[in-house]
Amino acid sequence: MAMLGAFTASATAQTIVMPQNHGPTDTGCLVKGLDPNGDGFLALRAGPGTEHAQIGSLHNGDAAFVYGSDNGRWLYVENGALDGKEAKFRGWIYDAWCEFYP
Repeated sequence: MAMLGAFTASATAQTIVMPQNHGPTDTGCLVKGLDPNGDGFLALRAGPGTEHAQIGSLHNGDAAFVYGSDNGRWLYVENGALDGKEAKFRGWIYDAWCEFYP
């Protein structure tokens, strides 16, 4: 499996905040609706909120498995597909650009 290409050496050393309700769910997030004329990516962060470091990015068409939340709009995700290829990653994303699926 490929690692998330946007990780850097400093980001991999970043401590990931784990959700209290961590565990597999039947839900996934298909990233949709990002403006290609804007920044064009959904930030993968070390914790739930923009104050946490960005450790990667997802783009329209990428998918991630949901493993928890902050009981708000932030989702803890692990692994999925990036650019159509299976990938290993973990972190937090904001749910506004998710099309949820089981």
